[in-house]
Amino acid sequence: MNVTAQIPVDYANLSWVTTTRDENRFFRALLDGRLLPARQLAEMKQTVPVSAEFQQLWPKGRYGLGLIERPLGCGGSHWSHEGGDGGCITLNGVTDDGRRSAAVSMSAARGDTKEHILEQENAAGALIDHALCATDPSTP
Repeated sequence: MNVTAQIPVDYANLSWVTTTRDENRFFRALLDGRLLPARQLAEMKQTVPVSAEFQQLWPKGRYGLGLIERPLGCGGSHWSHEGGDGGCITLNGVTDDGRRSAAVSMSAARGDTKEHILEQENAAGALIDHALCATDPSTP
C-alpha cells in the first residue's frame, strides 16, 4: 500500500509527505546555506521564546520563521520543524551548520491525552538529541 495516498496534504499550510532521508537532506541543505541566501536564512533564525504551552513540549525552545531552535543536551542547539497528520508524526533536528541531522517518524501519534503527547515528544526528542550529540562526525 502506498501510504502517501492515505495522508491528506494541506497545500494551504505547505504540508508535505516525504521520506526521513529526504527530510534530512532538505534540512541539512537549508541550514548549511545551499537553499537560501544567507540574509534570508538569518531572518528565519531570528527567534522568540515559544509560548508557555509549547514550553512543555520544547523546553527553552525558540521559534523563528518556520524553524524551532531547541537546546541540545551536549551544548549548543539544533533547528527543527516537526509535524504530523493522519495519525503519523515526525520530529527532526539539524545542527546549526547543517552537518548533522536526524529524523524520527512515528506511525502512531498518541494524541489522546496531554501526558501521552508529552511522553511521545520527549521520547522522540531524546532520540534526536542522542543522534545529534554523538561524537562520531561520520555518522549521518
